[in-house]
Amino acid sequence: MSEFEAYIALTNGYMNMSSYAQRIQPQVEERTKKEVTINGLVVALSRLRDELETAQPLIQKVPITNITTKLPLSEIIYENTDTTIDRLESFHAQIAVTREDFFTTTISTSELSIVCSSNLVSKILGHFDATPKFTAHNLAAIGISFDQKQFDVPNTLFSLIAVIARARINIAEIVSTYTELIFVVSEKDFAETVRLFSELHKETHENI
Repeated sequence: MSEFEAYIALTNGYMNMSSYAQRIQPQVEERTKKEVTINGLVVALSRLRDELETAQPLIQKVPITNITTKLPLSEIIYENTDTTIDRLESFHAQIAVTREDFFTTTISTSELSIVCSSNLVSKILGHFDATPKFTAHNLAAIGISFDQKQFDVPNTLFSLIAVIARARINIAEIVSTYTELIFVVSEKDFAETVRLFSELHKETHENI
């Protein structure tokens, strides 16, 4: 259950259980503090496969209702201090952000992260009047929208993240709302990310 590749192979029926049993035998014996046989492990794996056949798939094909994009974007990260939080609170009162702009903030225990449309960068830097801890440019956002019923479906976000993970695309930031998951990636990965989700959108709608 802790080894993703093995889980997928077992539940999809293409695991060589004898070979896998040989590999995990030392770990099983260490955990159980007793000797186990390869045949015993194969039987256990077979029973586990039968149990998992009735469970909801770990990775699903999430029906996508819409794909939106926004670029170019930048990311600016400050230390989380009383001063930066005060500056953030006064930001919207002094600087206009339109519906066409992308602007999101995340306050962690140690950092304040701002991902925004690149045209806002100079205004942000001037307003905060402090040296950022980190900056990144040439980013892009791909927003994946889905039906609100997915809110209660386990592994919805995990399944969408897996679409990018399989392609080895680095995710700079993730922003989520009730019915949307927004991936922030490098502009060089923008086209491929859009292509992957467009294929998923087409596939899931063809099956409706």
